[in-house]
Amino acid sequence: MYKIFRNLSFLLLVLCTSALGGDTVPRTESEVKAAFLFTFLKYLEHSGNKTEPIIITVVGKDPFSGALKKYAGRQVKGREVKLVYLDHNIKDIEKGSKSHLLYIDDSAILLQKKVLKLYEPYKPLTIADNEWFLESGGMINFVTMSRKIRWEVNHQVIKKNDIAISSKVLRLAVNKENK
Repeated sequence: MYKIFRNLSFLLLVLCTSALGGDTVPRTESEVKAAFLFTFLKYLEHSGNKTEPIIITVVGKDPFSGALKKYAGRQVKGREVKLVYLDHNIKDIEKGSKSHLLYIDDSAILLQKKVLKLYEPYKPLTIADNEWFLESGGMINFVTMSRKIRWEVNHQVIKKNDIAISSKVLRLAVNKENK
C-alpha cells in the first residue's frame, strides 16, 4: 500500500511541478515527458521473465534531448530499465524486438501505423504526441493544455491489447470517458 501511495505521489508531484513551475530549475517539455514515460512503467503490469530488463523503445529522433537517458539502468519493480533507440527508417524499425513501452517520435509519424503493427505481437504500451496517434491505433498521446503536459488515452486499444495499466493513469487522462 505504501509503494502505491509513494508512486501516486510521485506522479502527482511531476504533474504539479510541471504545472506550477515549482521547481527551482525549470523543467523542459522533454524532461517532463521523459519522467512520465518512466512513471508509466511503474503503473504497468509487465509480462515476461521477472529478471529480464524492462525495455523502452524510442522510434525516430531523440525527442527527449537526452532527458530519457537518465532513467536507463534504474529499477522498476525490481527490473532494470533498458533504452533502445531506432532511427525512423523502416529497415531499423523492422529490426525491432520485444518492448514494454514504445514511443514514436514525430520524425516517424508517416510510419506510425506500420510501427504499431510491427510491435503489436509484443503488446507494448504505445505513446506519442501527435494528433493522429490515437486514431492510428496508439494508446497514450501527450497533449499540451494550458502549458501543462497531459495525456489522452485510447481505451479501446488498451483493452483490446490486454494492457494491464493502473486505473490511476487512466483517471488522470484528459479524456476520462471509456469510449
